[in-house]
Amino acid sequence: MKISPSRSLALLAVASIAAVAIAAGCGGGGYGSSAVSYGGGNPPPPPSPTPGPVVHINFLGHGNGTITTPPFGTVSGYTQQAHAQVMAFSPGEQIIVTNNDTTEHTINVFSAYPTPGPQSTASVPNGGVFGPGYQSGLLQPGQSTSTLTVTNTPGNLFILCGIHFVDGMQDGVIVQVGATPGPQATPVPGGGGCHGYGC
Repeated sequence: MKISPSRSLALLAVASIAAVAIAAGCGGGGYGSSAVSYGGGNPPPPPSPTPGPVVHINFLGHGNGTITTPPFGTVSGYTQQAHAQVMAFSPGEQIIVTNNDTTEHTINVFSAYPTPGPQSTASVPNGGVFGPGYQSGLLQPGQSTSTLTVTNTPGNLFILCGIHFVDGMQDGVIVQVGATPGPQATPVPGGGGCHGYGC
């Protein structure tokens, strides 16, 4: 049987296309491989963490209010809103603590309230982790901490001011995914000696 030249060319073209398809299907490499990266240089830096809620420090006083919340007892002086309340954060959340008062304070973090008595005003950064052992050191009026990362361990934290703990400046923090801050204290009308944020 004799094959015409035009039919011979058509068969050759089909055979060539089939050979290319088979080579590509067998992982012949080349530019179609998505597993190979030809870009050089360093990878882009990770994005900076976005700060979460600002924890305000209030001077204790009737204007800030006090509220009793088990297991933390009577709390005063710290808030995520305007008046004293138990605070709440998710593990790993980014926070900044700001002293919005007219006098200096600290925020020291414990796994339980320490025995009353003289408290430390030393700075213990704790690797930037807001968890047991963290101490801000003296925060002057208007001063903030650097961005802190809330401990990854769920549970309760007990915080206090290293200067005013003996006067009742203490609070609690709930660390749990989806936790929300507790109710706010009712401030005394007229301020009652409150000098801080929310008075």
